[in-house]
Amino acid sequence: MTSNMSDLDLLELQIEALFTHDAKGRLVAINEPGGGPAPRLFFGRTREGNLWRVRHDVPESIASRLGELAASEPVVDDLAAMPGQLDAMLAVLGKDGEAARVGHCGPAYRFPAAIPVPANATRITRANLHLLRRLVADLEDVEREFEQGEPCLAMIVEGMAVALCYSARLTARAAEAGVETLEGYRGRGYAAAVVAAWARTIRETGRIPLYSTSWDNLASRVVARKLGLVQYGSDLSLW
Repeated sequence: MTSNMSDLDLLELQIEALFTHDAKGRLVAINEPGGGPAPRLFFGRTREGNLWRVRHDVPESIASRLGELAASEPVVDDLAAMPGQLDAMLAVLGKDGEAARVGHCGPAYRFPAAIPVPANATRITRANLHLLRRLVADLEDVEREFEQGEPCLAMIVEGMAVALCYSARLTARAAEAGVETLEGYRGRGYAAAVVAAWARTIRETGRIPLYSTSWDNLASRVVARKLGLVQYGSDLSLW
């Protein structure tokens, strides 16, 4: 499904899924139920080009300068490389009267054309939400916002969900995976199984499944490796 999409196209889809935007294309909020403000600057890179977005409430003079700095960043093969203008970007954001800091930073992946068929993955519906009782902290909260996270796929062991993959960010064109695994059941392949099941289900809806994480989340990166995910880009958020 992604064979005719460039890495830059996928990065556009990711940005669309991660955040809500105003009429000018500026970032507004994190695209999830109750999502807070978006980062003041998002910078993403692929081997085909870079993309960036500035939050809607950043003063125009600062937004313009951030755009100049981002545009000066070269296109590089090393997707783990931090922007050469990072210090300058932070300094410009600091002029807004708010201390600037680096937030999320990590790789972004696409799924291969053939996704493994997972064994025993269970689709979670409102009728069987009780299976999540040990995995989620607030089952009532999940119930209130359930449809916004669909589809949800779980691995069930002894009558309870031990791993869950859901749509953490969802648009008409793409979905970003969110994964939870019960402590004590990690390292057994359950996370990879539910992510594969989720991705296959997302494709059945006509959407493109995406998976991103942080550089320091080694467990999440192991899941990506097990599934043969292909890194198309990386992203950085500045607050």
